[in-house]
Amino acid sequence: MKIKVDEKINQKQIKVLNRANILKAFREHEVVQKNDLVQMLGLSITTVTSNIKSLLEEGFIESVGIAKSTGGRKPVVLQFVKNARVTIGVDISPHRVSMILTNLSSEIIDSDDFKVANGDMTAILASVEEHINRLLKKHSIDKEQCIGVGLSLPGVVDEEKNILINAPNLKVENYTFEAFEASLGLPLYLENEANVAAFAELILGEAKHSDDVIYISITDGVGCGIITNHCVSKGSFKKAGEFGHMRISDKDIKCSCGRKGCWELFASERALLKHYQELSGIILPDLRTFFDKYSEGSSDVNEALRVYFDYLTIGIENIVLGLDPEKIIIGGEIAKYLLEIEPFINEYMKRNHSILESNDNKIVLSKLAPRSAVLGGSLLPLKDMFDF
Repeated sequence: MKIKVDEKINQKQIKVLNRANILKAFREHEVVQKNDLVQMLGLSITTVTSNIKSLLEEGFIESVGIAKSTGGRKPVVLQFVKNARVTIGVDISPHRVSMILTNLSSEIIDSDDFKVANGDMTAILASVEEHINRLLKKHSIDKEQCIGVGLSLPGVVDEEKNILINAPNLKVENYTFEAFEASLGLPLYLENEANVAAFAELILGEAKHSDDVIYISITDGVGCGIITNHCVSKGSFKKAGEFGHMRISDKDIKCSCGRKGCWELFASERALLKHYQELSGIILPDLRTFFDKYSEGSSDVNEALRVYFDYLTIGIENIVLGLDPEKIIIGGEIAKYLLEIEPFINEYMKRNHSILESNDNKIVLSKLAPRSAVLGGSLLPLKDMFDF
């Protein structure tokens, strides 16, 4: 009996995997013929035919014509219906929520973002639900067409129980999303912000063709997503990658986690603005204003960047020495601006950091930024569907 049960489970898993791989082939190539799938995936014609039949019935693919015959019956040309279903990605940070509506090819149909009050998760989620319903209504999309909602959260997440275990920057502990999911009426998927951003880079971005990568998310804090053997690794207790809270300084500055000298106190977005304030006495409202001043040639901005990169690279060096990744991706809103000043960064690296001069460990800026996390959220409902 045991062997029979195991065989049934294995056969079921194989069927699910075959369907996922066929769907993934349509997602990647859009227009495919039946024989193409047989050759690409090494599946039998019977398996491909039965899956195509069900995918046609469910509206995931459609017939778009007949190809020229190479002998025998003319083959049917099939096309991926990328707008057959949608997903929603939501990135919740201490002061702002970003949201995107995407199709099955991860193309952004629409986006929304709004400011929130810090610390009241129930109120934040009520606003999120209101904006999701508004977004679906705007595009005349029934909830049955929406596969699910993926939430990106700045803290330690138990994605199996849908619990936010601890988020110091949100001042939230052990928050369960069960009531929110029931009220929303859509499947809900949770993940840590840095991990889900790393997942987006793995599927859509700079990590697509790499095995061992560290994604550094620079936002209000600093978090890291670890990619090992082309998979996001979370550790035994889902706390891997919390490098933002490694101690890099003896300065008596208290972190939101309760400790002192944490990396994110010196290398986050707010840290950069604070470095500038200490040098100039001027409080700047955001990164855009800071980098506008860089374009104007401000000496205080140049010095603030030098101080900032000193602290940023201390953490990066520790990560390189400890994990030796093939690539480090810097993400978050700041990456968008750092792309504008890459010559400054390259010159700084040559002068100050011999450990990072090696071509073995490449440091790159995310091209998905600042949307890596929210894109990752939109991918979470698709993980099983496409076997990501």
